[in-house]
Parts: sequence; C-alpha cells; structure tokens
Amino acid sequence: MKKLLCLIIPVLFLYSCTSQKEVVTTNEKVQIPVVTVTKKLSVDIEKQVSMVNVSLRGVSVVDSLTAWASGAKGTFLKTTDGGETWVSGKVKGFEGLDFRDIEAFDKNTAILMSTDCPAYFFKTTDGGKSWKKKYNNKMLDIFFDGLAFWDDKNGIAFSDPIDGKLYVVATKNGGESWGEIPEMNIPSVMKKEGAFAASGTAIAVYGKDLVWIGTGGGEKARIFKSEDGGCNWRVSDAKIKAGSASRGVFSVCFKNELDGVIVGGDYKDDKDNTSNCAVTDDGGLSWTLIEKDQPYGFRSCVAWNQDYNIFIAVGTSGADFSANDGKTWTNINSQNYNSISFAKKGGVGYLVGDKGAVARVKISYSN
Repeated sequence: MKKLLCLIIPVLFLYSCTSQKEVVTTNEKVQIPVVTVTKKLSVDIEKQVSMVNVSLRGVSVVDSLTAWASGAKGTFLKTTDGGETWVSGKVKGFEGLDFRDIEAFDKNTAILMSTDCPAYFFKTTDGGKSWKKKYNNKMLDIFFDGLAFWDDKNGIAFSDPIDGKLYVVATKNGGESWGEIPEMNIPSVMKKEGAFAASGTAIAVYGKDLVWIGTGGGEKARIFKSEDGGCNWRVSDAKIKAGSASRGVFSVCFKNELDGVIVGGDYKDDKDNTSNCAVTDDGGLSWTLIEKDQPYGFRSCVAWNQDYNIFIAVGTSGADFSANDGKTWTNINSQNYNSISFAKKGGVGYLVGDKGAVARVKISYSN
C-alpha cells in the first residue's frame, strides 16, 4: 500500500503589480485598479514501493513516467509507469558492487557507475535485461564519485585523487569507451581533499562543455571548473564548511551557465545547518555562502526544475526548496533521502534513499 505524503508549501508569486491604469473619458480620468493574481506552489511527495532493501544513491529521470535508480549490492531499479511499479535487478556476476550513480537516456538505455577498485562502468540497451562492461579501472586508489552527460554522446566522470590530482575520464560515444583526461592541467588537491559519492552529483555539466566538481575533506571545500569539457580547469573556494573527512560540497547544480547552487555540510552532524549552502551568479568563479534561511541541515543532493524554476535539496535530515536561485530556502519535510532528479520537462521528479526508499515528487501551482 502506498503512503501519500502531501507536502504543500505555499509561496506567493505576483504576476502583476498593484499599479493603476488610466482610462481617459470626455470630461475626467477614471482610475481602474489592476487585480493582483496569486498562486501557491505545491510540492507533493508520494512514497512508493521499491521491493528492495539496500541503500540507493543514484537516480536519473527520463520523463514523468520513466526513471532509473542504482545502489548497493549490484542493484538497479527502473519504472516506466510513473512509479506505480519498480522493477529491480542486479548485474550478473557483479552483485557485490556499489553503484553510486546512474545515467539514463531512455527506457532501454542507461549507464551504471561503481565506485572503488576494481571500478566498473556498465551499459544496457535492452532495458536492463543485460549489461555490458564498458570501463574497468584496477588502480588501488580509484574511487569514482559521479558521472554526468552533456548529451547522449558526451559524458564525463571523476574519481577521488590519484597522485595528488582528481582522476577524470570522458566519453564521446555514449559511454561505449572512456579515456583518461591528461592530469597536467588539473589543479593539485590539498592535503586530504577529495569528493563525496553520496548522490553521484558532486559533478555537474551544462551546455556543450561546461563542467563543475565539488570537493571537501581538506582544509577548504572547493569547486573545480572546466569550460572545455575537462581539458583545462580552474579552482575556487566554495565557502562550504570543511576541515574534516565528513565535511564539504556534496552536490553541484547549475540552472544555466552562470547561476548555480552547491549544498553539503557535515554528514556526521546532519541537523547542523551552518555553512551548508552557497550560490554563484558568475559561473562558479566565486561563491556566496547562504547564512540565513539556508537548508535545514546536511544536504547530499540538489536538483533544479526548469518548468517551475525552483531548486530542491535533500539529505538524511530532510528536504527544502528555493524559488529564488538558492538565496532562501523553505523546509519541506524531515524525511531521509540521498538523491533527487527531475525530468527535463514538467514538474515530476524522483527521490531515492536508504533501505530501498523511493518517492515521486510533483510540483504544481494552485490558486
């Protein structure tokens, strides 16, 4: 039996000003007031049944009906009916892998990413009936944190540092093959600096070749940015709390080439909301820490819905949304979810979390 969790958060949007219009008659001017129209933003979250009991970290939404998810113990999930049913499976022979990220292109095609040594990427083109190995890395220090695609051909993935630099690979043929990006133009990391694979979203892409990576664990949390598909990089201070292995930037999201949001904090103190969110309006060259009305605690993922122009952030201590590019946040609930993803069109998205938790989120306006 499904449990419906309807969380309706009212936000007022003014579609016209309370100004005056002039209507000129023969002898006098008549002032006619313009009526202000208001609408409420509704965020409805419906818990669904996955039939699995593993930690789910990756989620990728194709459209309102089709979504894929991935997690521990070689698990992947798929729905093609809006979450009414979720079909689960495992990659045969690799049931012990932890799939922290997944990229879906349609109901038949998806790419799975496992994390540590030996790390694998798998691809299916038959809806998950079979998976083919497309990448394997046996380096002892490898630990992939996330992957992202600009389009159905061009993608990029990254690992924690190898020999003092982030390890980055890319594909130009839809994940059929992957090549290492030369490290010479990747900035060196600080002592103990790395990334987090809590949701697979510590990496974000936009346009044809923009890519950002968020880090933590070291003295500072930072953002690595490339404007040429990962060949050359520059780095900036993210302002998010750092200084220990559990702190830093956990998720990066951009609505366009300039405006972005990062979230994170300390996953060991998930109700602490200090220094857990920052925003940029210059493409990530500089970041402004949100110190008032920020997300209510540690957040492992942030996603943007283009139709309703809002960001939603989720984590183990709850979810929040922002309707003003991350400058202020309104709490939705205190439920535990690791990741969220939206379809490219419409207001539908999906959330995943621990113990096989899945949910459908629907954004809408009501009078």
